[in-house]
Amino acid sequence: MINTGAIAQLLRPGLDAVIAKMKIYPEEWTEIYKTHPSFKNQEIDVEMKLFGNGVIKPEGQPGSTDTAGQRIVTSYLHKVVSLQFAITKEAVEDNLYKGQFTANSNALADSLRSTRNILGANLLNNAFNANYPTGDGQPVCSLNNPIDGGTYANKLAVPAAFGEASVEQLLLLCQKMPLQSGLLSQTMARKMIVPANLQFKSSILTNSVFRTGVATNDINAIYHGDYLPEGYKINHFLTSPNAFFILTDAPDGFKHFQRTAVEGDTYVDFMTKNVMCSLSERYSMGISNKRAVVGTEGAAA
Repeated sequence: MINTGAIAQLLRPGLDAVIAKMKIYPEEWTEIYKTHPSFKNQEIDVEMKLFGNGVIKPEGQPGSTDTAGQRIVTSYLHKVVSLQFAITKEAVEDNLYKGQFTANSNALADSLRSTRNILGANLLNNAFNANYPTGDGQPVCSLNNPIDGGTYANKLAVPAAFGEASVEQLLLLCQKMPLQSGLLSQTMARKMIVPANLQFKSSILTNSVFRTGVATNDINAIYHGDYLPEGYKINHFLTSPNAFFILTDAPDGFKHFQRTAVEGDTYVDFMTKNVMCSLSERYSMGISNKRAVVGTEGAAA
């Protein structure tokens, strides 16, 4: 409850400034997720195994057969995110600085936006943690993502510090991920997602025409080959200063299902005359096709 005691200084004249609302980071999670509307309690994605490579048929013998069917099931259960406050009638009336401090739904909207950024970064913050499995039982980035008859990797086997060599290794990894059937998928890189600590190195690597830090006058292959057509994006909500990721063009990767858009409710309590205000929304975030990302835990340079 926000009462007059909670804003005591705002009841007196003479204040030079009231420091409260400032800019916060925009919707950085949208660089990772694609939003889909939802009209159900939960959404379910199924990864199918189709047919593998053809087999040479021995003369006079029957040809090989193959089968298809579902393999990995990913569920999205929508959760409600909300925040509310109450302020007394007296606190509203006696506040002398309403133009500088107004407890209203705009501040709640910032809170919900920050929460979306935090929840959106959680998948990458826990991408290498076996305690946070996805639909296939492995974390987002793993060396052992299961397919029929084997596994594939979407992380580097040895964590590597950010640099030209490690980015090239991840770019190659993007092109080596098979489908459930074993067929090699044509998966290409789109952009890097990096923490704030790596923004300057990312700018140098992706924008330099020539290689940096070498005596020779070699070209920067990553730049000239346009291997990262969408460049790099900074995510200020990544908790590791060293881990970084490359997003690919694989379909049905990171998904955000919006079940209910942001809804606001404000009313005056009949008995107390307190003003009550709340905002809420309902959504879920996850990943269905892990070929949409490759990454490494990184290492201190």
